[in-house]
Amino acid sequence: MSYSSTQHSSTMYRAVIRLCRKQVLPNSIQRWNQECRLLGLSVDSSSKRLASITATLPSKSSYESLVERKLFLKTAFARSADAKVAAVTTVDGGKNVEIKWDDGSISKYHSMWLRQSCHCPSCRLSTNQPIVNFKDVDIDATVSDARLDGDKVLKVIWSDDKNHTGLFPVPFLKYYSYSDKSLTEIKNQRKMVFSSEAQIPEVAYSDVMGSDTGLFQWLNHLNKYGICLVKNVPTQEMTIKKVVERIAPIQSSVYGEIFDVKDTPQPINFAYTPVRLELHMDQPMYESPPGLQFLHCLRFDKQVTGGKNFFVDLFHVAHRLREEYPKEFQDFVRIPVNWETVHYDRDFPVHMSYQRPHISLNSDGEIVGVTWHPGLGGPLLVKEEDVEPYFRAYKVMATLLNNFPSQYRHRMQEGDMISFNNRRVLHGRESYNPHDGIRHYQGCYVQIDEFKSQVQVFSNKIGDGKLATRVGNLDLQ
Repeated sequence: MSYSSTQHSSTMYRAVIRLCRKQVLPNSIQRWNQECRLLGLSVDSSSKRLASITATLPSKSSYESLVERKLFLKTAFARSADAKVAAVTTVDGGKNVEIKWDDGSISKYHSMWLRQSCHCPSCRLSTNQPIVNFKDVDIDATVSDARLDGDKVLKVIWSDDKNHTGLFPVPFLKYYSYSDKSLTEIKNQRKMVFSSEAQIPEVAYSDVMGSDTGLFQWLNHLNKYGICLVKNVPTQEMTIKKVVERIAPIQSSVYGEIFDVKDTPQPINFAYTPVRLELHMDQPMYESPPGLQFLHCLRFDKQVTGGKNFFVDLFHVAHRLREEYPKEFQDFVRIPVNWETVHYDRDFPVHMSYQRPHISLNSDGEIVGVTWHPGLGGPLLVKEEDVEPYFRAYKVMATLLNNFPSQYRHRMQEGDMISFNNRRVLHGRESYNPHDGIRHYQGCYVQIDEFKSQVQVFSNKIGDGKLATRVGNLDLQ
């Protein structure tokens, strides 16, 4: 692009103003050059010209800069929003910065941890995305200076670049502290709570639809127990879509977005028949199986015999397996299962296969994922010596599940909508006689990570800021 001298000066001036308004004016010429290149300008490296244009512009504090760039995320870091620093020191020859908090706890942050997390304009966009390229970073650089700027921002200088000032909101540092104490607190907040009452928590449709407080109550029940019944939902078809999208967009699958669960001629899934459905999770053959599942009862004639739903907390049973049958538990962790659906006689043929073990652990040995579906476990493709141990473990687990005392049972009423975490709570159904009358549900899913996100958002906005409970999505934390 070519510019006249006047046009060039004018455009450069606008670039400087843009920089200042964003609070991204650099100490080094490098960031000035980057901004000019974004505008398609040739780079004028005259620091005198830059200084003369900006000399009269007011400066802002580091805190004001972060607020203006929307990087001081008080709501997002609600549980640490009021954190205060008592003392800051560099230790280990500058390899770490040590912060003593006003609650007496101590956190250490490695120089490269800080480098990757820097909030200055050249390292983090206003979209809160880090843009540090480690190919340009001296991995052995240490922190030569670290000090507070006011009480809300930490400033850091690294040994390899005296002109680069790192900025860090104090709540961000407290939130992401990785001291032993902090990691223990995180794990305690993430732990699942198991109920022995076998009582399904309830919320009212009007509360869910009427306020964020009602929505958060629903989300909180689902996160804490993995199951919740929504009462008095209008029985018009597709109402489920409006209710579910209060949480997140619907997750599609090979059965579409909204599916009808009723007795169907030539069914493509045995759920669309009146036969008994054993305890299962839906669609384990996906790399990311459905997250939340919703079943809205549109019609269930009173004269229909059978058809009651039952549910079991799969994680609760997996913990029981570990306590009572440690060998079988380890076999379930070790031996992969071939989860599959092969169905060609349908409009959209399906041949899906995915191998994973029944139980997945994190680096601390905690259970972060459990998978179970008696009807979708394909033939084993494992070493010969693993076949018999697998089926012995399978027999033990199947017995525990079906005899588990804390089992939820509920005969759905018209207007009921059962919601549950498909990764955590297994569901089943008694057989029923379709000749007695009509039993018709509509169902759909929500992606598990979007659900977890909403739990955290509402916990931060209107709750106590605690971390969302594990949801069975293989998150190693």
